Amino acid sequence: MSSWLNTTKIFLTVMICLAASWFVAGQTASGPRHYFFLSDQRVITVELINEQKTILNYINLGDSFEIIQAPGLLILDAEGLPYHGHVFEVEDATHPSERFKVTELVQPDRYVGYNIWGNYSFQTPPEKVFLKVGSRIAELEPVSQTDFNLLASKIGNLDLAMEDGKQMVLLAGFRQGWGTIYGSGAVEVQQIEGHFPDLEIVPPVLLDGAQPALPSSFAHLPDPVVVELSGRVSRSGALTDIEVVNGIAPRLDQLARETAQNTWSFLPAISKGKVADIRLTFNVVFRRGAPERPRR
Repeated sequence: MSSWLNTTKIFLTVMICLAASWFVAGQTASGPRHYFFLSDQRVITVELINEQKTILNYINLGDSFEIIQAPGLLILDAEGLPYHGHVFEVEDATHPSERFKVTELVQPDRYVGYNIWGNYSFQTPPEKVFLKVGSRIAELEPVSQTDFNLLASKIGNLDLAMEDGKQMVLLAGFRQGWGTIYGSGAVEVQQIEGHFPDLEIVPPVLLDGAQPALPSSFAHLPDPVVVELSGRVSRSGALTDIEVVNGIAPRLDQLARETAQNTWSFLPAISKGKVADIRLTFNVVFRRGAPERPRR
């Protein structure tokens, strides 16, 4: 069954400047990579894998359904700068358009585990991790790799068939809770609530984007040398239907199109809480590289 998300083009201008340090700053960032939350209602673990992916494991120990959304994962670095998840990866998807989703409804006494893709290019080391669960916000505690492995072994002892969540975690070997849960509007989280995006419309996330080398014959052009393109980012993150919006010269325009087509990858846009097709405009910025070899 088709929906308006499949047919409606949403025009959005996203100025992507690859000269900025989006994909460089996170490569050397250090800090806690494992985070943990435990109560008699839920168990949450988050592992920071790389600058594009985190792993979320969630166990609902309560009696009611719980809603979690990928953008509800919020990470703050040492300077308080926010980074959030974007989409869940559906590993058993049978069609490219079903590869990603935004929302998961977790049944009582059920476990779910997902890769959460997003932009985690930390400017400074990560420090705090939050997950929005419905209207509540859970703050996870950082743990070492050794402690994380010990906690994981205890999680494996949870008997989800038990009705009493407190008794369940006690019998699994837990003697204390981990992390903090905050209600909607709590004073402690008022400053961070604005970091959670409005899922009415969230633009695509650029994961990888190479800069084409500026040919020596155009070395006289002043910086930045930019070609503005437009294209369609599908629900699978594929970039298609690339057109030149503001070009410079045919050769540079073609180089910009080929670079975006062959090397750029996106996470899809979000519209009304679901992944969506979208058309956007973006900049390809040329870099000044080594001199070209003479043509024969």
